Amino acid sequence: MAKGVNVTNYDAGGSGDNIIAQGFIKSVEKIWLDSYTLSNTTSTNTTIDIAILPKNAKVTSVEVIVESTTSQTSGTISIGFNTDSSVDTLFPATNVTHNLTKSTVSIPAGGLINNLNSANGQAKTGGFQLVTGGTQTTVAIKLNNWTMTNGTLKSVVRYT
Repeated sequence: MAKGVNVTNYDAGGSGDNIIAQGFIKSVEKIWLDSYTLSNTTSTNTTIDIAILPKNAKVTSVEVIVESTTSQTSGTISIGFNTDSSVDTLFPATNVTHNLTKSTVSIPAGGLINNLNSANGQAKTGGFQLVTGGTQTTVAIKLNNWTMTNGTLKSVVRYT
């Protein structure tokens, strides 16, 4: 029977060369909730920080909800780290059609886009986890070519 990396390490004793890094098993998921008021935002490359994670965090998912009464037809959204000029580490710049209610982008972190349902603005990516580096990391969202007269951006970042 085939075994995953951490199951193999666990079966071998889980110590020494077989140590399982903290955050991969027997972990408590942490959640960073945040919101941002969008008002009279007419800008390309608007970057908004949504979470600050400790070093070596294992990002398990990110969800961003954009609520506005202004329809968006040509704007793109990307999610990643604020040190990345494109802010596209987790979710590359992708057109999301917004239909005067809300758009939701849900990301199981990592991988390429598997599904983009433009009817409801929901996008999901494949993959499982992304481990941040050895320093504190800030997760950001980038709205490109969005025009907001009013609205709210809500986010949930899950990590161990």
